[in-house]
Amino acid sequence: MSTQPQPSQTVLSEEECWALLAGQKTGRLATSVAGEPEIFPVSFAVADQRIFLRTKPGTKLAEVTISPRVAFEADEIGDDGAWSVVIKGRAQVLEREEDVAEARATGLVSYLEDGKTIWVRITPSEVSGRRLVLGDLR
Repeated sequence: MSTQPQPSQTVLSEEECWALLAGQKTGRLATSVAGEPEIFPVSFAVADQRIFLRTKPGTKLAEVTISPRVAFEADEIGDDGAWSVVIKGRAQVLEREEDVAEARATGLVSYLEDGKTIWVRITPSEVSGRRLVLGDLR
């Protein structure tokens, strides 16, 4: 009787979480207004342990303005394993020129250049992550 290696899971340190996020370009922004959850795929950048993204007038902007408590998730799945990082925090629409300049300095490029001129910064209150190493499932 052969024993198959089982997947293993490890909790990531906050430092590991930020390092992984810095290497990603897309993630998901989760909002909730009046008890109705929404999730949006977004391009993002990381600087000074904060998340920056761009948007335009629409549902996403309205929701972070009405209810700035958000969750953000990015992940990666490969042949040998996967990781996921979740940020919970507060979204803020950037209006002051010095804040916008800081956001622009991240070099964020949106995959879809469709008039996204409004910058949003997510300041975390909680950072968590995990890594899953897959066993030989053959």
